[in-house]
Amino acid sequence: MQVITSQRVIAPTRAALAAKPARTLRRASGAVAPTKRADRALILSTRAMAEEGAADDDFENRLGALRGKRSKRSAEDVAAKTALKDPEPVKKAPPSGQRRKGVADFTTVGSVDEPAGANWGSETVVYEGPPARGEIIANVAMSWTLVWIPLTISAIGRGLWSSYKVTDKRVSVMSTSPLRTERIDVPLGEIVDVIAIGRGVGLWGDMVITLKNGEKVELRSMPEFKDIEKHIKENMGTADPEFLLER
Repeated sequence: MQVITSQRVIAPTRAALAAKPARTLRRASGAVAPTKRADRALILSTRAMAEEGAADDDFENRLGALRGKRSKRSAEDVAAKTALKDPEPVKKAPPSGQRRKGVADFTTVGSVDEPAGANWGSETVVYEGPPARGEIIANVAMSWTLVWIPLTISAIGRGLWSSYKVTDKRVSVMSTSPLRTERIDVPLGEIVDVIAIGRGVGLWGDMVITLKNGEKVELRSMPEFKDIEKHIKENMGTADPEFLLER
């Protein structure tokens, strides 16, 4: 007769677990701990990313609102400054085909006599004569240098062939040069600017007058240039931008 002995599996008691070696407990606990730590780290990282994204969105919203306020304020400031400025005057359109006269319109070529048909009426002469003779003397004295020879020739040519006439109505420049004989008579009303620079220790000076259309006429080595400059400024006209400037 065969006897079958049944074995009961009894769960280990607390005392038995306590009696197990510490190495076995460490292995058992080590199998579970890493999983919990990983889950906790994942949860914390997910929460941090969510909070960071929300913070970025909040920052962008605030920045956008701030930019909108600044742009509105700047637009209002520009509008206010524009309103404070005086309105620009509206320029009148020039008549069709009309222009300001230039040097060519006041020039007579081939003669230094009074142009035919010109009627200036009674005039008071302020100055009439050639350029300052002191310029010729000064340039001849410096002609021993090669650099000064062209200046000396120009000064002698002006002294021989040029003459000026300034009245209370016009400024005239006459030239009897063999290369070109001409006469320029510019009314004082057509002059808008005059500049004079002294030369020869202030005994004479070079003068440039500007016409209303922007063209210029030079008067070199003018005697009494300060008095003549003052006379022209007192009687010259004013610039008129409404007219068409054609050169």
